[in-house]
This record gives sequence, C-alpha cells and structure tokens, in this order.
Amino acid sequence: MAARWLTVVLMASCAGCGGGGGGGAPANPRAPTQQSAGGLWFAVGGGSSATTLMIAETGELKVTTPPTSSYGPGFGHGAVTVSGSRVEGSFETRAIGSAPGSAGTELDCTVSGTVSTRASLQLTTVCVDTAGASTTASLSFMYDARYDTDSSLAELAGNYTLSINNATNTLNINGDGTLFGMYSNGPRCTLNGTVSIIHPDFNLYRFDVLFSNCTVLASRYEGAKMTGFATRNVPGQKAGAFLLLLTGAIDGRVEFASVLYEPV
Repeated sequence: MAARWLTVVLMASCAGCGGGGGGGAPANPRAPTQQSAGGLWFAVGGGSSATTLMIAETGELKVTTPPTSSYGPGFGHGAVTVSGSRVEGSFETRAIGSAPGSAGTELDCTVSGTVSTRASLQLTTVCVDTAGASTTASLSFMYDARYDTDSSLAELAGNYTLSINNATNTLNINGDGTLFGMYSNGPRCTLNGTVSIIHPDFNLYRFDVLFSNCTVLASRYEGAKMTGFATRNVPGQKAGAFLLLLTGAIDGRVEFASVLYEPV
C-alpha cells in the first residue's frame, strides 16, 4: 500500500505616483520566485527510497515511510510552508507493529529544504522516537506527473470495494461528495463523511471520515474522526481505482488506514 500549503498574498503599493510622474519602484531582482511543494513525491536512492509524500496546495501532507528490520511501513501526517523556494515543516508517523495488534515505533520529524515547483524536492528530515533517539536523513524526491490531472467529484462518484475482503469492505461516494461505507480491515466500522476538491487542477482529494458502530477495536475507533488524501488512477490498478491514506490522532497516538479502493 503504497501519506497544508502556504498561500502567498502579493501586495503592491504605489507611493508618490501623482502629477504625471513615473510608476512605482522596480521589482527587487534578487527576490526569490515563489515555489509550490504541492504534488505526489517519491524519494529516490538510499534506504528511504520508499518514502512518499502527498502534499496538497494548502501545505497539508500525508507521508508513508519504508519498513525497517523491526517494523512494517509507517504512516503519518503533517504540514509544510514555503517561502521562495525554501521548505519548512514537520510530520509525525507511526509504523505497523511487528506482531498483529502491536503498536509500532512513533516518530516526530522536522523537515527543511528546497523545492522547484512540480520538478524536484530536496529535504533533510530530523526524526526523534519516543526514547529520544534522533535520526537525520537527506532525501531527494521525484515528482509524479499524475498530480497534474484534474480532480472532479463527478468522476470520483461511484461504488468501490477492496481487492481483499471485498464483501465486508464497501464505499459509496455520491456526486455531492457525501460518502458511506463499511470498513473491515483491522477495525470493523461504519464510515460516514465527505470528499472535497482541494484544487480542481490537481489529482488530490480530501476525505473527512467518521468511524462508528465499530464491532472490532471499538475502544480505539468508535467515534474517531480521520482526514485523508486520495489520488486516482494508480499505475497497474483498475481504471478509476484510488489510493486513500487516512490519519488521525486517537488518545495521543497516530492511527491510520491506507487502502486501495477499486470500482465495482
């Protein structure tokens, strides 16, 4: 399976522009061009090559990290801001435990680096685990042009299931963005919520989901609210399939659901 954006407001003013005089002062030639980190990004090279980022035009992000010798892959959420080409932000993740139902390692990470819009992203991450141990990594990310596809609630609307346990995993998305489903992939709960368009020019959807009527893991998931990002037309999958990563904080711990939904 194969995890929030600074809006720049430009303000201009003109002082002493009366009496037929000249215009305002010329632009500062040294001012950096404002970049965007929005996109689907895949780390290349090194031990973190399976790290992926889904970054919205709002700066909100979802992250997936590769498995280690002790734990499975990690999933999490965070945010970045951009000034010129400089990126700053943070995220937190939790990995899948080595035994069913066990809690994996948790990390709090800060990120800094540079971005070239829809081209390249260079980040240094500093992650601290619950024991206080710190790990620093330098990551180079490749941009996935699938992000350039338009998003549309009309195209997303439909009935979906998972490739596994498809009889007990269902999802219906209406044309107005409301959703209803049954989720039985760890927790067993009813799903209600909404899907919204983040930016119509890009292939990233926002999900807001409420878990209820849970019969498995109810103590953790009953009444839980999660937010997620989804991207459509995953390579090698059915046309219209979408990858959804939901994350949320429950009792101070990162919980997540990363699933591939396929059209029925």
